[in-house]
Amino acid sequence: MRLQPEVSILMVNYHTVAELRHCLQSLSAQQNVTYEVIIVDNSGDQGEQQQLQALHDDHVRCIFSQENLGFGRANNLAANHANAELVLILNPDTVLQEATLLRRYIDRFKSGSDAMLAPLIVESSKHKVVYPRKRYPSQGLCQKTDFSRLAGSVAWVLGACMMMWRQDYLSIGGFDSDYFMYGEDADICWRIRAELGAIGFDQTLAVQHIGGASEKQAASLSKWMRKRQGQYLFFKKHYHADDVLRIALKQRARASFKLAKNALLNLWFGATSRRLDDDARATATLAVTAELISNHR
Repeated sequence: MRLQPEVSILMVNYHTVAELRHCLQSLSAQQNVTYEVIIVDNSGDQGEQQQLQALHDDHVRCIFSQENLGFGRANNLAANHANAELVLILNPDTVLQEATLLRRYIDRFKSGSDAMLAPLIVESSKHKVVYPRKRYPSQGLCQKTDFSRLAGSVAWVLGACMMMWRQDYLSIGGFDSDYFMYGEDADICWRIRAELGAIGFDQTLAVQHIGGASEKQAASLSKWMRKRQGQYLFFKKHYHADDVLRIALKQRARASFKLAKNALLNLWFGATSRRLDDDARATATLAVTAELISNHR
């Protein structure tokens, strides 16, 4: 007889089957916990779908979307099929290296009063650890936005790993479907703090994260366009309009300076991959801010 899962683990696949297998292997090694994994496939790739179908077992189910829903909408779809009281939003390019991690994660969340609980994110390939953010993007430039009504001291955490009650997730509508990719993690954290309570963090819970696995085939400019569009969508939804304009003008100036500086460096020393990526980021910033400033006028 199949046991009722304690936690429903929501995952989104987009050309990450290899990473997803490693993640599932680490989940299967978890001790003293019952769980289910619901994978939404956004790839639309028949080969990947066949590989995912082979992963079906008592713990793993796959939902094959006819379109690329993006990160947030795909997680919302998975949540609607979840059976547990708890949901864990988990990227496929993560690994739970300790066999007791999921058990401790659940116990820590249930024993506290936080509306969401996040672990320490360890990105070994980049030789860094990712802690929760205490401030939102460009918050320092805000003069008219009211942040005082938001619960707790943690502003937002990466969407790579988040735990909360399923009913709470559904009550706020899950991730905002206006976001496709990037910005939705900061957005859901804002709404949780405004409507449900504080976001917790426990650095004794360490989750390994590759980072950017679903974007490994994306061109640099298209990646930065998505990041900037998600960021400015967050600004427009939550910041005062005057603050949004102030941020756009500041970022436009910085991006223009960066492009001019890199042009000279490339002329003198030749282009590098780092400067090419900086140029893509600056170009995306100019494109997104130009549209916003134009509309404001």
